[in-house]
Amino acid sequence: MAKLLVYQMWPLAWDNLRQMASHVINLQKLGVDAVWLSPIYVSPMADHGYDVADYYNVDQRFGTLTDFDRFVHTAHNRGIKVIMDLVLNHTSTEHSWFARYPENYCWSKDDRPGWRNFFDNGSAWEAGRYGYYLHSFHKKQADLRWFFPDGQINAWLVRMFQDVVKFWLSHGVDGFRLDAVQALNTDLDAKTMEFSDLLFGKNSLAVINAIFGSPVVTLKTSSGEKPLLMAEIFDPTFGEATNLYADNTPVDYVMNMLLKDAIIDGIDALRARIDKQTIDPNFMLDLENHDSPRFTSRSHLAHPRVMELLFDSDAEAICLYQGQELGLKNPDKMYLPDASMVHLDAQTRMRFERGESLDSLRPMSRANARTHYPTGTCKLQLNDPMSKFWQTHACIAEWKTKKT
Repeated sequence: MAKLLVYQMWPLAWDNLRQMASHVINLQKLGVDAVWLSPIYVSPMADHGYDVADYYNVDQRFGTLTDFDRFVHTAHNRGIKVIMDLVLNHTSTEHSWFARYPENYCWSKDDRPGWRNFFDNGSAWEAGRYGYYLHSFHKKQADLRWFFPDGQINAWLVRMFQDVVKFWLSHGVDGFRLDAVQALNTDLDAKTMEFSDLLFGKNSLAVINAIFGSPVVTLKTSSGEKPLLMAEIFDPTFGEATNLYADNTPVDYVMNMLLKDAIIDGIDALRARIDKQTIDPNFMLDLENHDSPRFTSRSHLAHPRVMELLFDSDAEAICLYQGQELGLKNPDKMYLPDASMVHLDAQTRMRFERGESLDSLRPMSRANARTHYPTGTCKLQLNDPMSKFWQTHACIAEWKTKKT
């Protein structure tokens, strides 16, 4: 496989899809092969788009479906693929399915005290029309019931998501990033729910295979290719869980969200873990994304030249988060005041409402990476051959010429 550079765009950091499309020419200059869009679906934005209310349309904040088609056309004309985020574990409680087809969600007769959600460690169950519904994350994100008590997969959900995938493929999408797939491993018969219990489950593999690997349904892009699939996982072994998805599903690239946390053990330990992961050609290296603060602001141990950690590696695929090419760091309190931090990150808001101080939450808040993209800074750097943008470009060009 040729080396692949993916660039993640956080839509809420832009005015609209038209402005995002105007940035595509800069991505071509940078050497980007594919752009991954975090959710642009219709959403009440309780979790900033990951609470989907309609998988078949674009939220008006970003524009229209026509604007999306133009974005795809612009990207394809520049030789750049478009990857959509696909949220399989849950929908918004405002999705029509939640009211019309409640049997396809996870319900309990009572609030089960051993189950904690992954956002603020509060209850994972919320009172609803039929008892209590499960929300592994925000209370307005209801978990879908992918498996029945007899172990059979929910064929209705499989069909629904196959139709969603077909719809976006018909609009020129080249692939999907599969969000939080390990959350699909929830065991409703368990007495407690800890995230560590979900890491090596097999239900998530079955769901991915049912949607994308079914011999009955052939899902192809407009160019006749298999959709490119990227999976978000948490792999504390730095290899075992990655191989689970790479070897047993149609997933092309696996992204280990725990890798960037290895910075707390120092640069040498982080480099060793990167090297361990990049042995696998199906591994995609990323050290920044919408769910983390800026990597170079993580701690006093953070590497001053993060691009070296990315592009000096033997990774076959790398994901660059918007602003990383400009050398952005966490904004200061003047640029990211408390009210904005709470507004930009549902997790920060929930933890603050449970009693944690905003000052203690600030260094690791996801809001640090969600501020508006500085188009002015980008323009200035494009005109400066010594800027971080062009340094990043040089790193990318050199990385792409490295033999593996």
